Amino acid sequence: MSSFRINHVAMAVPDIDGFLDKSRPLYEGFTRGPIITNERQSVREQFLSDGNTTLELLEPIGDRSPLKSFLARQPHGGLIHLAFDVDALEPAIAVLSAAGGKLVTKPIPDIAFQERRIAFMLVAGQIIELIERANPPAVATANTGADPGTK
Repeated sequence: MSSFRINHVAMAVPDIDGFLDKSRPLYEGFTRGPIITNERQSVREQFLSDGNTTLELLEPIGDRSPLKSFLARQPHGGLIHLAFDVDALEPAIAVLSAAGGKLVTKPIPDIAFQERRIAFMLVAGQIIELIERANPPAVATANTGADPGTK
């Protein structure tokens, strides 16, 4: 079973630059990643961190953006999801589905996480993002006595 660990908290905002300008005193000491244009999800995104917690700011791109309906209800933006790292998506999805969660977006690679797969679920009425951890390094095989130079 996958262990769940919080990766980040995400906020939808109408405009990343405008939001950061208006809230400068709160976030001026945070480290900022680059703004990423994520065409697959129709969003621009930027990660901020205070060294302990990571915040993802999400801005819609175009009318296809899933953020459009949220921002229509919350024009200034707000918390939109909590993201968790998991060992593997399928077992994590199975565990959450068995607990009543519903898959919203099937696993897809994501540019913001070096093409690691993500999925979105609705769990207890909240949107949850699952992020598959990078593959662990290959486990060394036992020495068979063969010459290491041969295959």
